[in-house]
Amino acid sequence: MCKLQILIIVLGSLFAQFNYAHSQNVHRKTEVLIFGTTHLQRLDSFKPAMIEKVITRLESYEFDVIGIEKMSGELLNDILSREDSAYDGITKGRYGSHYLELSKRVLLELDISYVEAESNVRQLTNQSKLSISERKNLILYLIALTDIPSATLQYKRYGDGLNFETELEKEIEKILVTNLDSANEYYSLSMEVAYREGLNRLLPIDNLQDESLLFKLYPTFIEDYKKNTAKFAAISNLPVYQYINQLTDKGIADGDLSNLFEYLNGIDYQQQDKEAQWDIWLETNFSSGSDRARYSLWEMRNFQITANIMKVVAENPGKRVLIIIGSAHKMFIERNLSKLDHVKVLNY
Repeated sequence: MCKLQILIIVLGSLFAQFNYAHSQNVHRKTEVLIFGTTHLQRLDSFKPAMIEKVITRLESYEFDVIGIEKMSGELLNDILSREDSAYDGITKGRYGSHYLELSKRVLLELDISYVEAESNVRQLTNQSKLSISERKNLILYLIALTDIPSATLQYKRYGDGLNFETELEKEIEKILVTNLDSANEYYSLSMEVAYREGLNRLLPIDNLQDESLLFKLYPTFIEDYKKNTAKFAAISNLPVYQYINQLTDKGIADGDLSNLFEYLNGIDYQQQDKEAQWDIWLETNFSSGSDRARYSLWEMRNFQITANIMKVVAENPGKRVLIIIGSAHKMFIERNLSKLDHVKVLNY
């Protein structure tokens, strides 16, 4: 048998093995872990080392994709284009203004469109090796998409040796350096897991329009709430939240918050939190109905988040997905995902 025939046989065998592995992956259920977190920036004296055990445990799952509680640039720009003051809380508030402003400046400086930046990010993140200039450009393109968390992840991995020259680039580098040490779940938790897993991006899966829509539909909501404050006053004193405070204080003192995260992701906490924080809106009986609307729009938000997660699932069939999000969302999103035949909801 000649060498060419042997080569053809070997290549054919490898191709068949690849096709089999690919088909097995595609037809396997996509696994999704909804990981509930507290908002770390609210914890006094928090240090990243306090969640090292949590990160190590999440890392052991070998996730292919990580989603975070942030709105996409596509959605932020859509909201901005409406020119509706009801949504100023998003576009002019902390959830949107910083991202949108920096995105606009980068797009103008690079003289490209949002769609072009999106295409460039897709192309560069699919390359196995990038030059120094490509690494810097990838960071700028990500910021053009309002994806500062992913830009910070790229800077953490490839920042050494990058030459930020223009005034805007130097300003961006300062932001990225600050983010590296930020005490919040984007950077202390999500970015760190993604970095250790060798991932390129943190995907935005949130949709924060519920409160804006609530105030637009029910301008009297705050007045309704103030008239009924007595019904809500006892919530923070419930045993479940007192226990959360105890776990938090002990975790800070011990330098290890793993027990807090274990409890936040357990069914006992999830059920009690839902009953205390959300079911109450179905029992208050505001004359305007704004309390029912509050609950309905919270459900809407979780359906919208689920839809964004399903977009991630569609782009990553058969893979393992981690969603890091405020713990109050966990039960609602898991309920939605559990109805889907091709998705397996993982437990922490």
